[in-house]
Amino acid sequence: MAHLPQTLEQLARIGANLDLSAQLNYLPQTLENLARLAADSGGHVTISAHNMSPQTLEQIARVGRNHVTFRV
Repeated sequence: MAHLPQTLEQLARIGANLDLSAQLNYLPQTLENLARLAADSGGHVTISAHNMSPQTLEQIARVGRNHVTFRV
């Protein structure tokens, strides 16, 4: 079951650790925002790198730093 981006964003704001490594089709902008929120709140997000461009992965990594993990 895929959750709405707004729900995930609220959980990330709280500081929850999120595992989005299943083949969920969230927009790159949504994933970048979740990485930013995780970094700001001290949480962590795991994202599937499947079908993502290198540029998108790099941008998410820049925003999330050590608060993001990519499952390849």
